[in-house]
Amino acid sequence: MSYRTSVFDPALVVGQIVCLQSAHYISLSFVVVTLELLTGSRITLNHILHASELRTGTVMGWSLAAAFFLNAAVSAYFLLLIVQRAKLCLDFAATVHFFHLILTSLYSGGVPSSFFWWLVFVGCIVVMALAGEYLCMQRELLPIMVGSKGRGGGAAGSSGGGGGGAGNAIELQRLTREVEEH
Repeated sequence: MSYRTSVFDPALVVGQIVCLQSAHYISLSFVVVTLELLTGSRITLNHILHASELRTGTVMGWSLAAAFFLNAAVSAYFLLLIVQRAKLCLDFAATVHFFHLILTSLYSGGVPSSFFWWLVFVGCIVVMALAGEYLCMQRELLPIMVGSKGRGGGAAGSSGGGGGGAGNAIELQRLTREVEEH
């Protein structure tokens, strides 16, 4: 896990978007192809990118909606791995889906007009953003290990050789007092 300063780094943001978009489509392809194989329907890119495939009148349309929601949950895990910051999850989830809207519009020959498509689209943004924020917040709330054995060595309160827990707690108290004095 890495912690970054708040300096804007365009190369990092573009890299994260490319990685997240790629991971999103790879997992969506895997989920949809699995669905196609289980239902015996033909394998086609239309199920991912054509807006007319996502409809309420067929079992496949409902199954695709479920696949999109499942992929939104999987993509939330990608937010944890790639973005790592809870406050950025909504931005990245919206960006992934904005590019999906553009690709779907180009592939379908127009902006989707189905209410069901838009409902699934917005629902997937919400699922991906909220689940991603939850996962990132859980990771951000993990205790930061303080130790004198180098990176990640010895947690406060741990027992073991080399002056473990009590020494770490005393050192943390000393550092806290120094910060408060200044």
